[in-house]
Amino acid sequence: MAVPHWEIVITGCGTSHGNPPWGYPEHWSDDPKDLRRRSGALLKGPAGQVLLIDAGPDLMHQMRDPYRDWTGPGYPVRCITRCDGLLLTHVHADHSHGLNDLRHFNRLMNGASIPIYGEAAHLEYLIGMFPYCFGDRDAIYHIGSPSLIARPLPDGVATTIAGLGVVPFPMSHGLAGRSTGFRCGSMAYLTDLKELPPASEALLGGLELLVLDMLRDVPHPTHLSLTEALAIVARLAPRRTVLTHLGHEIQWRELSSRLPPGVEAAYDGWHAPFFARPDGTDGPTPPAAMTPATPTAR
Repeated sequence: MAVPHWEIVITGCGTSHGNPPWGYPEHWSDDPKDLRRRSGALLKGPAGQVLLIDAGPDLMHQMRDPYRDWTGPGYPVRCITRCDGLLLTHVHADHSHGLNDLRHFNRLMNGASIPIYGEAAHLEYLIGMFPYCFGDRDAIYHIGSPSLIARPLPDGVATTIAGLGVVPFPMSHGLAGRSTGFRCGSMAYLTDLKELPPASEALLGGLELLVLDMLRDVPHPTHLSLTEALAIVARLAPRRTVLTHLGHEIQWRELSSRLPPGVEAAYDGWHAPFFARPDGTDGPTPPAAMTPATPTAR
């Protein structure tokens, strides 16, 4: 039986402030790869499915130009016009305050509602912040407001979403509380974490692709430093790793020059294939040309 081929697109790899921030001329960069939108990603399936990971305040720009290759004028032909669901890592503003922009997908999909998947307490908090976005279609004006449905996911249990096997698991965001990671077949997405619990780490063997939080070199109370991120890479031994949620201190070219083989820095529009089974277990190893050798820790 053929295993579906999916693609992940990093639609934003910056911090809650965005990068580079004004007022810090010493950290300014003219490299387009250092111009980062707030953290987010999308997963594209072989039948046209689209799952979003988070909905930060840059969502409209991310959906209009997900690969960061639209220069205008002219229509952005690679824009996203469909959303089969959203995976929520947590409710911080940089990951959830673009929720209102999902209403355009409702419009494009003839009023169809969009399920929001995540940890139950996170979803309850989200509904409290955006009550007008959730509810029965007869009770809300779904043409002008988002029409969203909360779908709690139990930790460690595989769920098929739009044909993709998804396994959520808890992570520690340090002093900021809990965040949720997602394993999707041969890919895992781990952002906004400080510690990875052993039970969650046990779900992450045999990865082809790891998307991993890394804020900066200097330790931080709620995010991984470079040393901490590379320690997780060494333990999990994925075939390929991309570091995301990069701080304004990080410049892509300089960081890339000192990363070990198999580890790279994200930039907005970065994309890569991955393979998934409906039950969320390991997919087959893709051709060698598609993934580098297993990285080693620095």
